[in-house]
Amino acid sequence: MAVVVIAVLLAAFLAGSIGGDVGLLAGIVVAFLGVAGAVAGLVRRPATAPQGPGEFEVAEEHHRRVLDEYARWEFDPEMLLRFPGLWDRSRPEVHRFFDALAAAGQATREDYPDAVEELRMAWEGAQRYARSTGTSALEESRRAEAETGLKLYRHAQRAATEQERATYYRRALETVRSLIDAGLLPRSLPAVERLESLQRGELA
Repeated sequence: MAVVVIAVLLAAFLAGSIGGDVGLLAGIVVAFLGVAGAVAGLVRRPATAPQGPGEFEVAEEHHRRVLDEYARWEFDPEMLLRFPGLWDRSRPEVHRFFDALAAAGQATREDYPDAVEELRMAWEGAQRYARSTGTSALEESRRAEAETGLKLYRHAQRAATEQERATYYRRALETVRSLIDAGLLPRSLPAVERLESLQRGELA
C-alpha cells in the first residue's frame, strides 16, 4: 500500500514538473509501475499457514480428557461397586495409573507432554483391567457383598417412596463401608460422599 501511495505522489510530481503531454505520460507510467510492483509483491507473498495447537496445548487437552473420564468413575457409586479393581493399587496397572496421575499434575512445562502421554497409556491399562475383572478378583464373600450393594443401589434409584429410597441407599452405603474397612476400597472417594448425601436425601 505504501508503494502505491509513493508511486502516485511521484507521478503527480512528474506531471506537474514536466508539464504537457510528456509530463502526463511520465506520471501515468510511474503510477502504473508502482501499482504493478505492489500487486506483484502481494502475489509473491507466501500465505501464512494456519497454526494448529502446539504440543503443550494438545497435552493439556489429553490431560483434561483423562481427568474427566476418571471423574465419571470416582463420583459414581455404581462404578465403585461394579469395578472395585480400579482402586486396587496392589495391581501394577492400577499403581501405574495413580503414579502417572500424580506425575502429570506435578510435571514441568518441558516434561508435561511426555508425562501426559504416560498418563493416557496408564489410564487405558487401568480401565482395561478394572472392566475385565469386575468383582471377580474379590474373595467370594466380598464379591457377593459388592453385588448385593450394587443391587441395593439400583433399587434405591427406582424406589417409589423417599423412605424406601433412603433405606436402600443406607444399606448400599453399609456395604461400601464394609468393603472399605476390608481395605478393598479407599476411604476418601467422591462416590462414597455422594452415596452418603443420597442416603441423607440431599441429592435427587
